[in-house]
Amino acid sequence: MKLLFVFLLFAAGCTGNRPPALTNVPADGADYYQPAKPTFTGQPRLYPDPQGGLGHSEDPDIRVTDVRLTAEFTVLYLTFAKDRSGRNNDFYGTSAISFNPKAVLATFDGKRTYKLVKTTGIPLTPESREIRGDERLSFVLYFERIAPDVTTFNLFECPSDNTNSCFNVAGINAEGLSQASMVKPD
Repeated sequence: MKLLFVFLLFAAGCTGNRPPALTNVPADGADYYQPAKPTFTGQPRLYPDPQGGLGHSEDPDIRVTDVRLTAEFTVLYLTFAKDRSGRNNDFYGTSAISFNPKAVLATFDGKRTYKLVKTTGIPLTPESREIRGDERLSFVLYFERIAPDVTTFNLFECPSDNTNSCFNVAGINAEGLSQASMVKPD
């Protein structure tokens, strides 16, 4: 009887010390890119998103959150925000941001370009807006409608250098953005 009691006590002690099972593990790759923060709930996708085709920005503070096609525009939704844990960032400083009115969408080979038509949420250069390091700015860019045969394009704002970081994004995928994904412009 003592042996049975010792065995049960040992078995109960082993099961009580096990770490809890992980319940917040993503079901698939799409869930991985959805941070559990209330500010992201209205945004369908976030950069970096290699599965969604939202491109690769040379500025770590820029995220392409969505791409939509309308009858007359190619619409890019972007977010500017400093990463608190990023290297070499000035999270407690400020940044002056604006968008170059000469920016274009360009096909991967660079043979076709589509001009910027308008922006919402971000001023056009030479105007600018001061952004605190902890502030998040979402904005929308409207370009001429890309041709139906264009599946991959790049956003080119300007050449970056040591003093100026441009909002250039390479490898934005428009494949699958057909008539079914067309929306009315805001």
